[in-house]
Amino acid sequence: MRLRSLLNLKMKALDVNGFTDKSCVVITDISQMTELEREWNELWLKAKGSFYQSYSTAYHSWNEISRPAGRSLFCIVVREKGKMVLVFPLVRYRNGPCWMMRPLGPDAGQTTDVLVDPQSNYQENLKLAWRTIEQLSKVDIVRMPCVKVGSTLDHLIKSKRNLGCEPDIAPFADLQDQTNWDAYAKIIGANSRQQLNRKRKRLSEMGNFEFIEVDPVTDPTYAIELMEWMFTQKKIWSERVGKRGPWITSKEYRNFVRKWITDPDNIQMMRIYAIVIDKVPIALKLASYSVSHMDLIIAAFHSDPQYAKYSPGFVLDEFWMKIVFEKRLNVDFGAGNEPYKLFWSRNVKNDLASYHVPQTLIGNTATQLWRLKCETITHLAERKKRQADLANAA
Repeated sequence: MRLRSLLNLKMKALDVNGFTDKSCVVITDISQMTELEREWNELWLKAKGSFYQSYSTAYHSWNEISRPAGRSLFCIVVREKGKMVLVFPLVRYRNGPCWMMRPLGPDAGQTTDVLVDPQSNYQENLKLAWRTIEQLSKVDIVRMPCVKVGSTLDHLIKSKRNLGCEPDIAPFADLQDQTNWDAYAKIIGANSRQQLNRKRKRLSEMGNFEFIEVDPVTDPTYAIELMEWMFTQKKIWSERVGKRGPWITSKEYRNFVRKWITDPDNIQMMRIYAIVIDKVPIALKLASYSVSHMDLIIAAFHSDPQYAKYSPGFVLDEFWMKIVFEKRLNVDFGAGNEPYKLFWSRNVKNDLASYHVPQTLIGNTATQLWRLKCETITHLAERKKRQADLANAA
């Protein structure tokens, strides 16, 4: 009943008493969200946003993932003297006995942050957006995945009670102050440089070795072909290591990637970087460029051991890292502690925290159970590791 009553409203306004010259509305109809595209893109450029904050990411996530899943739109828009200064797209959905809310996106481990005009009162606008969630969303739990620890959003969430929290990291390469690639490459170290050169040489001896850069907008057919190869390799990898993310086999996520990267109206510049040997992909990485940095979206490598032993992903990294270096941009490797991310970031990283923020008694109970489950999984993993270490020592 609560969901039906909310869906019957195309737009809901929050009483902004105490916030001078501001208005705050919640858009629940996609047709009204599409009307924001121009303003959204302008704000994204001004705020130097990341891929997960863009209009195109929200639009295609809604059409290809959230709408088919039966979720409802909850897009918060704050204006100051009529000008958009904040946009935060979220979705409502049912998970067991709980009504949940989370950011609108591809649900593939992306960071969470709010797109806010940097020349506005960031903290005040963020508080207004959060008050909107608390007063109008009518959910039991607000899920905020991969929030940067120490950010304004993180501080706001930590002020709430009975949180559930799960830590992670996001390696980050700060390249804007670097001016010479050869000098930067020395940071890698002589031993690593020798290994990289040797592996590149071995791969080049296996056939016609090429590094390719593909623009999905100008060559959508080849881009989609490469993405299909990537998903196939991801599935093989996940089955081998026993790591199963729902997006790996999700038809909806595949549809999202196809539509998103080939969208000619996308404010972001998308690129696919790959190594091919005799026209066969060996390693591939999908990237999204913003004003100040590049976001690494997803990576895949050939499952055949004859290629894998020469670390083609490591070899590929040097090619695209040079391109980003020449653009004087930083690199956000995204959530995860994979060795190649830590290597190229030189262990520079943002700490992340994924939060469950309960809003009701039911939400509080569910969050406590989720926290207990996480603690149990961590305890069992640590015990398994200790047992393995003891067995190896023996």
